[in-house]
Amino acid sequence: MNAPKPLFAALLVALPLLGAAQDKPPEAKPTITPYGFVLLNAYMNQGTFVAKDYPGQVAATDVGDAFLMSARQSRFGIRLALKDDNWTGAELSGVIEFDFNAGQLAGANAASINWYNGLMRLRLAAATAAWKFGDSTFSVLAGQEYGLVNPLFAESLNYAATPLFWQAGNLWRRSPQIRLAYNGKFGNMGLLLQGAVLSPADGFTDDTGPHGIDYGPGNASGIPDLEARAAFNAKFGDVGGTVGVSYHTEQRTYNVGSATVEDEETTSLIGVDVDLAITKYLQVKGEFYSGSGSDDTYAGPMPAYTGSATAVGDLVDTTGYWVQAIVKPTPMFTLIGGYGYAEGDDAVITSATAREKNTQLAFGAIVNAGKYWRFGVEYVMTTSTYGDANEVDASQIALGSQFRF
Repeated sequence: MNAPKPLFAALLVALPLLGAAQDKPPEAKPTITPYGFVLLNAYMNQGTFVAKDYPGQVAATDVGDAFLMSARQSRFGIRLALKDDNWTGAELSGVIEFDFNAGQLAGANAASINWYNGLMRLRLAAATAAWKFGDSTFSVLAGQEYGLVNPLFAESLNYAATPLFWQAGNLWRRSPQIRLAYNGKFGNMGLLLQGAVLSPADGFTDDTGPHGIDYGPGNASGIPDLEARAAFNAKFGDVGGTVGVSYHTEQRTYNVGSATVEDEETTSLIGVDVDLAITKYLQVKGEFYSGSGSDDTYAGPMPAYTGSATAVGDLVDTTGYWVQAIVKPTPMFTLIGGYGYAEGDDAVITSATAREKNTQLAFGAIVNAGKYWRFGVEYVMTTSTYGDANEVDASQIALGSQFRF
């Protein structure tokens, strides 16, 4: 039987379209790479730390020793990469990362039967678009990432969620931001330039007053945080390193006397970071900072401002540094040792309950049992100074087992 003429017409139209669809290249798909680790820690405290699982601050009053174990530092993340023929011509990448160190299901004062039930915490969530021009790369990042000031972390197995030398010279922050970067390669040398606009961050958490959790003095100024960093790097065989200089500033509006008086302040922070490979067996890295009213933004140990609800105050000047040596006699074995120091202006910090100085002395050994499993032991001695005379110390021995993937 002859087919109707409309059917022939439809076939004549559909066949070219079908061929064009078969010739169309497949759409680009992202490369998805999961990563992370399972980390178990055991902490033995000689003396009283404010946080029993981190030796960052010695309590002013000694109430005894402590022992606990935790898996809350375990981490999970996903990296994505996509090379797509998009109209911008950019190579796209992204990361999202979590751990379980946000707190406890039963609250801050959880009983020991509930303490190990850690809440999931967002660490990183950022997307990057990059454009390559020869040996140079320009990029734009949007999302939650680390700040630009003093970006290094000390080598450690047991202090992952909270880095070693935190509150003793190691400043750090994670913040929603938009970041621009230029990375240029010149033979064995390189230059990195970065600038970022970040969400304001401070230590005010009184959500019943004018400084609410998302309405602190930085937010109240109506101006975002600004940061910049320049770093120079070089590598010649097994010898090389990176030296960086960074800067941070924030506008703050402090409300005094039930918000009837406004105290406008400008905080600042400058940092220097150094990471040197002396030989393939020895690495030395460290950081220095000097700031005014910025310790709470970068999780420092000192108060940032001495004002109160009834009186205008002053910004607190702070300085700090940390340095660490990493010795690798064999690929299986690593020795670490370092010291961290942080201090605030004692002429401004007049409260007897506020810290004026904090130090950490840390040693450890890490064993690599293959590519995926490592374990180690670390010792930290912390000294905290309250007021002019109350100097207290405590120590912690930490054991850890980490399975990486």
